[in-house]
Amino acid sequence: MTMKNLLGVIVLFLAFTLNASAQKTYKKVDEKIEAKKNIIALLEVVPVDEILSESIIGLFEYKFIRLNENLSAESKIELAQIIEAKLRAMLSETQMKSIESKKGLLKKLTN
Repeated sequence: MTMKNLLGVIVLFLAFTLNASAQKTYKKVDEKIEAKKNIIALLEVVPVDEILSESIIGLFEYKFIRLNENLSAESKIELAQIIEAKLRAMLSETQMKSIESKKGLLKKLTN
């Protein structure tokens, strides 16, 4: 009987240890701060009016809210595709070409 109890305690200890370490590796971000960083990076390359800027900030906030859900790799790829499609719908072709010409910017804005 005590061997079963000991085994049970060890199993529970390992389960809690693994769960605690998994939670430590994932860090949530403040979506408003991160969205502002994204819009600043975008505005350095492409000028947009205030109304469009607010819409894009909302899109970026949505992105970070979703990323805070600790998505799977497939879900992150899907989210990046959605964000890129929405950016393409909001911005002109010329604006998108400017974003694409700055190395790494589109990836930063969508991932």
